[in-house]
Amino acid sequence: MSEQTVTLANCEDEPIHVPGAIQPHGALIAVDDQGRVLGVSDNLGTLLGIAPVLGEPLAETDVGPGVLAMLEEGLSEEGPWVNSVEARINRRFFDVIGHSHDGVRYLEFERRAAGTASFTTFALNAQRLVSQLQLRNDVESLLVSVTEEVRRMTGYDRVMAYRFNEDDSGEVVAESRREDLESYLGQRYPASDIPAQARRLYLQNPVRLIGDAAYQPVAVRPTLNPTSRKPFDLSFSTLRSVSPIHCEYLANMGVRASMSISIVVGGRLWGLFSCHHMSPKVVPYPIRMSFQVFSQVCSAMVERLEQSRISELLRQASERQQALLRRTRDSDDLLSALSRPGASIADLLPCDGAVVMLGGRTSSIGGDFEDLAVAMVAQLQQDEELDLFHSDHRLELPDGAYDPRYCGVMAIRFHRQESGWIVWLRLEQVHRIRWGGKPEKIISTGPSGPRLTPRGSFEAWEEVVRGRSMPWTGIDLSIAEKLRTELVELCLNRAGEIDRMRQRLIAVLGHDLRNPLQSISMAAAMLSSSDVRNAELRQHITYSSSRMERLISQILEMSRLQSGAGMTVKPVAADLSRLVRDIVQETDVAYPGLSIETAIEEGVQAQVDPDRYLQVIANLLSNARHHGRPGRPVLVELRRQGELARLSILNEAEALDEARLANLFEPFKQEAGGHGRNKSGLGIGLYISQAIVSAHDGRIEVEQADGIITFSVLVPLKTSP
Repeated sequence: MSEQTVTLANCEDEPIHVPGAIQPHGALIAVDDQGRVLGVSDNLGTLLGIAPVLGEPLAETDVGPGVLAMLEEGLSEEGPWVNSVEARINRRFFDVIGHSHDGVRYLEFERRAAGTASFTTFALNAQRLVSQLQLRNDVESLLVSVTEEVRRMTGYDRVMAYRFNEDDSGEVVAESRREDLESYLGQRYPASDIPAQARRLYLQNPVRLIGDAAYQPVAVRPTLNPTSRKPFDLSFSTLRSVSPIHCEYLANMGVRASMSISIVVGGRLWGLFSCHHMSPKVVPYPIRMSFQVFSQVCSAMVERLEQSRISELLRQASERQQALLRRTRDSDDLLSALSRPGASIADLLPCDGAVVMLGGRTSSIGGDFEDLAVAMVAQLQQDEELDLFHSDHRLELPDGAYDPRYCGVMAIRFHRQESGWIVWLRLEQVHRIRWGGKPEKIISTGPSGPRLTPRGSFEAWEEVVRGRSMPWTGIDLSIAEKLRTELVELCLNRAGEIDRMRQRLIAVLGHDLRNPLQSISMAAAMLSSSDVRNAELRQHITYSSSRMERLISQILEMSRLQSGAGMTVKPVAADLSRLVRDIVQETDVAYPGLSIETAIEEGVQAQVDPDRYLQVIANLLSNARHHGRPGRPVLVELRRQGELARLSILNEAEALDEARLANLFEPFKQEAGGHGRNKSGLGIGLYISQAIVSAHDGRIEVEQADGIITFSVLVPLKTSP
């Protein structure tokens, strides 16, 4: 027997495979590979009436010829071995079960009363159970029918089907019981109720029996294997003594006997059939043999049905997704199409709400989740490489966006430029689960406290899952990733179509509009200058048509840049000092109300394209004129700075926030239309200016301090030959 006291705190480390004892409804003999007795259970003499000598072979007079023949077979096997025979020893009838493990052959003797189930019953029971399995087309009905059939065959007071979740917590999903017993259907419990080492034994030994939970363990002597000097490993023993913690759990439910049948899918413990009886009960070994076969067949059936269920879920999700995408392709508003009731993204996978975000707009489905989703996405976007995220734990969010009900989140990013996201939400598990029945009525708290009761186990499960949702499955992830891929492709196709339309528009601007503008300008020039009204009209027409021509030129240049054509420059040796003076003088004449001050160093030479360089200065002066404070001067400076020529344009202006500074050189900025006095500005000039300076291997710097904003153009000085 293990000398360590087992408690709830250390049950995860309990060595249940080497208990040093067996249950008293049978006896055990352990022999080495030569057939010599290594150890026996203390009850061997009482149950069988024999006393083998340690270190000596078993005698035929002790166990009979049939048992010795089976043992000889086991001794000749080099690999794993298991077999069983019926034997009469000292006028008593026994089922004798043999197996090998870790270099030891074990013989276990279970008393069987005359007239009870024989080995011929094995085939009949197995056939009956397999027939029940074959009639079912889904896992739920299979589990329900099997619990009924197992209870009918065995006579247990209660038979339950447990199903384990991805996190190894579990639930009673089917039950057949005596009418006067309380129901456990729907009972939830944490993974710690079945520790990892117990799960391993359920995999190794698919059928486990406890004849009487109130039994006194029978020791195996000696306590250590004389050959290995280690405890006997009883992992595969049918009589192995079980954990006292488990016996206390059964006692607290009023259960005296139990049997479990494992369901193993993909090498993992998928579930259990658990049989309970309110008085001692031993199911004969031949019946248990039928359940061993049943365990294997049931596991295979469950795996097949689960695969069919998954395939059907994926098929249905694919149909809904294709219908959603067809509607989305036909809609001008992508966000509305994805969130429209009836066939929205919330219908693609199990969730309690969903949100679609695109281009600064947000749409909730199934509730008002917009603030919550915006806060979540703000965190997720900090990882620029993240396209799919999922968690079944509550996220840490600012107080204003915190909602304790929602813990599970899955999010996909489908449009990077427009911040396009889809977010699915799930409620905390404890908001969705209700206790099945009232098992607390029949508990009797034992020495280890109320934790070892159905009610206490459920409360422990509640504590474990606080702040967690139902986990996202592999199916959920597959559906979400497939949708993300389809939406990315859809957005790319739309972007391509928009680009083709833009190219057609550019062609119209460049050809169909330029010629009429030139005709309008020529017509304006022919108006009589002697008439004051005609002179004002001519000036207005000339100004407007010139502005439109400049805008068309800028859009054409921007189009070439965005198509990857680059900025064409033809650098020559140029006197920057003269160029700057010339453009300042032209601006003075064109805008007499603008005050321009200069500080121009003489003789600054550089290798630049004069026309392009003047275009940059003109754009920056126009920017200062539109956004500077009215009546305040603009300062133009030119000086040498090491190997660079630095041109700076300074003006008093309203301070720009970080967001505007970050997007200052982007065309078609949303803020451009509402800033300063340039209500119709598109922000194209700065975009083109930056491209021109970059083509000269230079850069533009922007600084602001004390109400002054400074744009500086730095290009390399002319190098001496």
